[in-house]
Amino acid sequence: MNRWVMGILSQPVILSAIVGAGMSIALLSPLAASATELNQQLNVRVNNGTQGASRNEADRLLQLGKDQELDGSLADAVQSWQQALKLYQALVDRPGEALAYGYLGLAYSRLGRSNEAEDALRRQLAIARDEQDFQGQVYALNSLGRVLAKRGGIQSAASLFNEALTIATNIKSADGAALSHDSLGLLAASLGNTSRAMEEYTIALAEARRASSPKREATTLNNIGALYQSAGNYRDSMRYYGLAVKLADINRDRPNQFRAIDGMVAALTTTGGYQQSLELLNQRLQVAQMLENDRQELISLQALGQFYEKLGDVPKAQQRYQQAIELARNLDDTQQEGILQERLVSLKRK
Repeated sequence: MNRWVMGILSQPVILSAIVGAGMSIALLSPLAASATELNQQLNVRVNNGTQGASRNEADRLLQLGKDQELDGSLADAVQSWQQALKLYQALVDRPGEALAYGYLGLAYSRLGRSNEAEDALRRQLAIARDEQDFQGQVYALNSLGRVLAKRGGIQSAASLFNEALTIATNIKSADGAALSHDSLGLLAASLGNTSRAMEEYTIALAEARRASSPKREATTLNNIGALYQSAGNYRDSMRYYGLAVKLADINRDRPNQFRAIDGMVAALTTTGGYQQSLELLNQRLQVAQMLENDRQELISLQALGQFYEKLGDVPKAQQRYQQAIELARNLDDTQQEGILQERLVSLKRK
């Protein structure tokens, strides 16, 4: 076991909010944030037409769950994947079953259902081993490792990541190597070992490019941006976030695009780059509206409200908060609606 694998997870990564003095922050551990991205990078299989209506429905539900997750409806996504899993099990479709377990495992982890997450991912790994699916083993090992690391199982996570890297190397999978080095980088970053994290990210970046995987590349660029930002190096942080924004936009990789914009805005706001921050937040809002993604639109409007509030522009802050409240109502998100109402009342008092 490597000597650096000790301690607890600590490094935060901005997921969906603007940051600055007097402003609220939405934070997630780097491993949790990356779990979201990993789920979005798994491939929904194409129906081969061999199993008829049941197989069609299972594949449809698998894709539906992925779409629901992108829209921010994780609970609905879990229901879709659970239904898909039952159909794959009835069909004795082991690869489909493994993929459904993979989606469910990472979703359970994000929902705080850690025991269910571990169980689902261990089942995914067992199927991949039974089927001698080495690429599938690489993905399952990384997913399981990230979930265990999030729970504090640092040594177990490191062992799984290194096992995944060994398999990826043996089967000459550049994508698997990129993913495994990225996982090792996240683990090192969470332990405060920035030099080791940068070594792993640099290799991950090279492997992602060798694999021609722009999503994997954008994910690692975002992770490097977060690493520099946590060290207070905002200039390099913005450089890598900027690269991630462009790459994700070109490839329509919206989760990475949103994350990169959030990172850029946080760095710019800290260093006084308000005009560029406003442009990026408006870009974020436009993308969310284009996608008809109410959840991301809500996040964008809330961030704009916070931004205008920081600048002292009360009318524009009120306008954005009111728009966000209407969206929260449409989403039946009473908790977020309550938070936004409090912000609006606070502004009116001013």
